Amino acid sequence: MRRVLAPALVGLLLAGTASRAQDRYVPSTVAFGGGQRYSRPPVVPCPPFGVGPYTPGVPSMPGVPVDPNAPRMDPPVAPPGTDPIMPPEAPAPNPLERRLLDPFAQATEAGGVAPRTFNENFDGDFGGVYYKRRITTGYTIVPQVVGFTQRVTGYTPVTTTTQVIGTDQLGRLVVTNTVTTTNNPIIVNDPVTVNTLVAQQRIARLTLAGRYSGVLISDNDNPRPQDRIYGGYNFYDNIGGSLNPGLGQTDLQRETVGFEKTFLNGDASFGMRLPFVQQYGPPGVGGTQNVGDLSLLFKYAFYNNRETGDLISGGLILTVPTGSGDATLLDGTKAPHSVLFQPWGGFVRTFDRTFVQGITSLIVPTSSSDPTLWNNSVGVGYYLYRTTANNTWLTSVAPVVEVHVRTPLTQRNPDGLVYLQDQVNITSGFRFRFNRASFSTSIGVPVTGPRPWGVEAMSFFNYSF
Repeated sequence: MRRVLAPALVGLLLAGTASRAQDRYVPSTVAFGGGQRYSRPPVVPCPPFGVGPYTPGVPSMPGVPVDPNAPRMDPPVAPPGTDPIMPPEAPAPNPLERRLLDPFAQATEAGGVAPRTFNENFDGDFGGVYYKRRITTGYTIVPQVVGFTQRVTGYTPVTTTTQVIGTDQLGRLVVTNTVTTTNNPIIVNDPVTVNTLVAQQRIARLTLAGRYSGVLISDNDNPRPQDRIYGGYNFYDNIGGSLNPGLGQTDLQRETVGFEKTFLNGDASFGMRLPFVQQYGPPGVGGTQNVGDLSLLFKYAFYNNRETGDLISGGLILTVPTGSGDATLLDGTKAPHSVLFQPWGGFVRTFDRTFVQGITSLIVPTSSSDPTLWNNSVGVGYYLYRTTANNTWLTSVAPVVEVHVRTPLTQRNPDGLVYLQDQVNITSGFRFRFNRASFSTSIGVPVTGPRPWGVEAMSFFNYSF
């Protein structure tokens, strides 16, 4: 039925437009939509061929007198570049009226009435880098000897015999034995002990809240310059669990706020992004809440086909170490906190309801202790539902599948102080558009080991202005 109705409506609209193009209108006194209604003027005779332009007081036709005070009845000629149907003094139709005249008209990507969307944002997948640290997982009570006390538990008798040799009155030799008994005390040394809390420590590889967090171009973003403000939420279940067996459940969550503004007629944009990170887990791991590093984003579209939505662009993300939080590594040094330079390039290719987009980027830190990271992401989406109707609150629904490959070029040794493993992560979810706003919800799962986390849940909100 839709296939029949659509050509019929198009034919009617074209026929109506053609018939209106043959008429010429002048203002009347009846208001219409805040403007003026236009009606057919009285028919006046056309001057014969060769008669010059109209001059007040001079007859348009030979032999016909003209009153110079009478209103001019010749229809005005529209200047070049204006609508020949709508007089220059008439107010321009608003976007809604234009939309009613052309049901297939599309607004710009930045906003307007029911904007056409060529592609949706990536959601992202990256959780951070792992740093080797000695952490305190708890305390145990250990008795400690701090001294001794003495006490007598009894006595030991000791008998001593003393022999005295002498002479008696007759001068004879006399030997006398004297027996003496002495009680010697038995002394015992009793230790003096106190209970001391002794820290239980272990070596663990943990992410640092705010480092390498929310910095990728594929985090709630895409290659197309946009006008928007946005916020997002990421949750990483059991992050680093495979690297720290027996440590316990460790979770990380991140909130992100930012904006992006286009310039150069929409071919370039500048934006800023700031994450807030919290880490939860056993003692020594959980209870960490930090403000992440600020990222400055630059985009430029080298090729931007506004009719098809195809695009090729590039840019730079500069992440500066403004975030809070610090840590001491296993060797006693401070964890690196680099400035991150991230040049990137990307494309968007559209096929009616389907779009494909890709991004490649290279993160280069200023400290050699931090990893240099090569990132490649590809996303495919399909619009299950899309409309340009003005009275519809939901304008599109699109499922999207993303594949992210993270390849560290340095710090690949799992026994090093800083470590990042190769990752292949798949993210899938839905994108919902509501005219100027959009909302996404997705799940990310690592498919290679050691798994950097169990599962990631994320959602983002964008508002176009």
